[in-house]
Amino acid sequence: MTVTADQVLDVISQEVPIDREKLDPAATLEQLDIASLDMISVTFALEDQFELVVEQTDFADCKTVQDFVDMVVAKSQPPAAGAVGS
Repeated sequence: MTVTADQVLDVISQEVPIDREKLDPAATLEQLDIASLDMISVTFALEDQFELVVEQTDFADCKTVQDFVDMVVAKSQPPAAGAVGS
């Protein structure tokens, strides 16, 4: 299932909690006072809701909201045809 940026932002706003309007994609997680434990909670919610597998190391380098959104959206994309074993 492909996940959209809006869906990721909705989950972040529900789990942190933070007003959806305050989730500026360019803002750092630190600027929004989003701790790493908050992001683990967000990750679990995303995994449950969208049947994704997101490892803690996947978001370790995410500095901004957009970084995290991009990572989740990319993980939700189906593998490219012929990418494995062809």
